[in-house]
Amino acid sequence: MDIRFLIVVAPFLIAFFYTLFWLKKWGAFNSTNNNLPRNISLKNESIEQSYILENIFLTKN
Repeated sequence: MDIRFLIVVAPFLIAFFYTLFWLKKWGAFNSTNNNLPRNISLKNESIEQSYILENIFLTKN
């Protein structure tokens, strides 16, 4: 392994594992959280709302 590769990649690996450590410590991977809704349903979805979403994501030239 080239030393330049290690110098460039090492900070990213450290940051990745540090983030995983804190996420685990804060309980982000616990699956015992049952107060979240299981299905997400959209209510009152109309044609105008879909046009609004299209206008947000489409860029005009």
